[in-house]
Amino acid sequence: MHLNLESLSDDAKTVYLARVAHTLTICARDTYEFGTEDVLNPQTLRAYNELLHQVIGSIVGRLNGSQESVESTIELIHLFGVEQDRGEEINWALKYALHRCSRVPDQIAETTCSVITLTRT
Repeated sequence: MHLNLESLSDDAKTVYLARVAHTLTICARDTYEFGTEDVLNPQTLRAYNELLHQVIGSIVGRLNGSQESVESTIELIHLFGVEQDRGEEINWALKYALHRCSRVPDQIAETTCSVITLTRT
């Protein structure tokens, strides 16, 4: 899956990563047993936690002036999807976050984002 992030400003890319992090927390809820405090898949939940740590670290770094590429963080997220057999969820999260960013004015709104189906099972 290719995301067109090249046209985004540095600030817009940081906002996008923050939205991705938020969306990943939604995906991680699949590891919980609905309606209880129980965790059905603790290994995957821990893997999500580690991924979120890295994504949020990238956001903090960018806020502190780091020029770390967003693309390298996105690649890390894709790798997580492959390793955890959650590619479909990860693709949904990345597209959904981009869709949510399209509601923000300026350069984010200019991002090309062809037809996205935002249904999740």
